[in-house]
Amino acid sequence: MKLRTHNIFQVVEVNASPSSIYSTLMNSGKHAKFTEMKAEIDATEGGAFTTCNGRNHGYNLVLQKNKRIVQAWTHRAFPEGHYSIVDIMLEEFEGGTRLHFNHIGVPESCDGWLTEGWHKVYWEPLKNFLEKKLVS
Repeated sequence: MKLRTHNIFQVVEVNASPSSIYSTLMNSGKHAKFTEMKAEIDATEGGAFTTCNGRNHGYNLVLQKNKRIVQAWTHRAFPEGHYSIVDIMLEEFEGGTRLHFNHIGVPESCDGWLTEGWHKVYWEPLKNFLEKKLVS
């Protein structure tokens, strides 16, 4: 089966440390809190994860604490058996962290809503969650 795919590349600046972002993304409880959806994450290389009430799941391929997360990632809307690669790099700069996000191999039919979804479901809630914690 041939499948046309696209890549999604986003850069997001968050007023929080790389360690805060990494732990929020890789901890089941924190992940569930900021997305307001169930998450189960085995935060080890080779460990499985399920997020967003079971919509997304996959495996951690590379974990460099506070620096990089690489995952084999799929969504229930993807063709059965198709995994994409999510690569998140965290770069500290004065004022916070620059998150470099590359989602490789997204089925063409999912590109539009998923590009928007990363911002709405992940980056905006993550920023709000971490920036509220800094204030409180």
